[in-house]
Amino acid sequence: MRAFLLLCALLAPAVHAGTCTAVSGDTRNRLLELYTSEGCSSCPPADRWLSQLPADSGVVPLAFHVDYWDRLGWHDPYAQAAFTQRQRDRNRGSGWVYTPQVMLDGADFRAWHRGLPAPSNAPAPASLALMLSQTPERIDVRAESHAIAPATGRDAALYLALFENRLSSKVSAGENAQRTLHHDHVVRQLAGPFDPGRARHRFALQPGWKAADLGVAAFVLDAKGATLQVLTRSGCP
Repeated sequence: MRAFLLLCALLAPAVHAGTCTAVSGDTRNRLLELYTSEGCSSCPPADRWLSQLPADSGVVPLAFHVDYWDRLGWHDPYAQAAFTQRQRDRNRGSGWVYTPQVMLDGADFRAWHRGLPAPSNAPAPASLALMLSQTPERIDVRAESHAIAPATGRDAALYLALFENRLSSKVSAGENAQRTLHHDHVVRQLAGPFDPGRARHRFALQPGWKAADLGVAAFVLDAKGATLQVLTRSGCP
């Protein structure tokens, strides 16, 4: 039975702007997580690599800025303690974390600088279908799943990430002092885990965030943290 996961942004009654939508295809997209920090001198090459990934690469990139480098004197404005904890949770069993770390579908991927690995044989078929919509005024997301096959949906969890592109910082301290750093796909807020059967979340937009550069990603992970499906929508003018 085909799984269908519906994500739709709801407009407030007084808002009449159009929505921006995206729909997943017949193959499974891959989730790529970069754990990075502006206080880490080896992180800028990974940040640039993430920004240069082609749109047709079959991966959805998200950059999680961690806060354990802040002790060197530069407070990364995009870092969150929750992202540090997420990295520890994703590395459970190894006992340590590092930056820059790239994880592809939940697995440590140290050869990122050589490019993405080619999918083996044919691309994996999708076990979930995703549709994602957003509005420029506010992002109010409802998620529903229909007809999830037991082998696919058991213990699955849905996450929603609000991210921003075209960010930059002039760093004045730490290992990257006197450098201007540029970032894309930076996670501003992460919501979840939700039951993939039904979820709703409204992202609280903060002053200074550029609405035209905001996007939303939705991803569903199984009980072991592997990606069942992921979808993104960047920008909603």
